[in-house]
Amino acid sequence: MSDIDISVAFIGLGTMGRPMAKRLMAAGYRLAVYDRLPEAVDALVAAGAQAAPSARKAAAGAQVVITMLPDGSHVREALTGPEGALQEMPAGSTLIDMSTIDPPTSKELADLAGRHGVRMLDAPVSGSSAGAVDGTLTVMVGGDAGTLAELEPLLSVLGRNIVHCGDHGAGVSVKLANQIIAGTSMVAVAESYALAQSLGVDPRLLFDVVSASSGDCWALRTRPPVPGVLKTSPADAGFRPGFKGALMRKDLDLALATAAAHTVPLPVTSRARELYARMTEEGLDDQDFSAVFTLLAPAG
Repeated sequence: MSDIDISVAFIGLGTMGRPMAKRLMAAGYRLAVYDRLPEAVDALVAAGAQAAPSARKAAAGAQVVITMLPDGSHVREALTGPEGALQEMPAGSTLIDMSTIDPPTSKELADLAGRHGVRMLDAPVSGSSAGAVDGTLTVMVGGDAGTLAELEPLLSVLGRNIVHCGDHGAGVSVKLANQIIAGTSMVAVAESYALAQSLGVDPRLLFDVVSASSGDCWALRTRPPVPGVLKTSPADAGFRPGFKGALMRKDLDLALATAAAHTVPLPVTSRARELYARMTEEGLDDQDFSAVFTLLAPAG
């Protein structure tokens, strides 16, 4: 049986899940899909997927079930709720959770899956929606190396960098560490642009200089927060989200809770999280996380 003959259930068709599912279909995989929002399912059915009325029905007979959901409570419900996928997943099948959730929940679900005879990989991604569309995501994988090797052809449709990080929970652990850097560096970029703007520095000049200097970083190169600097930046599209501010706040909440459990202080992360929480208070939750700049930009 070729890799393409693998039947896949994809649960969670949001900003990231939808383009990822479409890539698998374009590569020839047979997909059953489920999302709580019917319009999200309809978009995939129009492209050739089979709609399922629940996570349980989507998983029936699937050799691989992929979950891409907002948080651990959603993943738990999709797997273990009254219409949970684990009830229908056959022994020997594989669950790939690509959500960003806390390590203890991920490990607990891996143990529960194992008791059902189901293998599990935690495989969160980085690269935002553009990477999901282009298949250039980084996939951080926790779980059995042999299971990863077996399913790497499938994951390679979704990502350019597939990295085995260790045992169950290692993938989400690395993802949270990554999000600390992504979230705090975006705030630093926003602060630098706020100061430069108040001093009359041309924003494009700042981008050109800093991107060739020691301040260069992913947040700057992909998300300069002022329009007219980079055509592909969310700022040039009204902060249309590649990654929502609400999700960055959620990820930093997970990082801070995990750090607290291990008595690791994260003072900079804590302050950055407060700013992303202010985005919620200001009604900016659904904008790209680079819109944190609007909280810092000088008036006028």
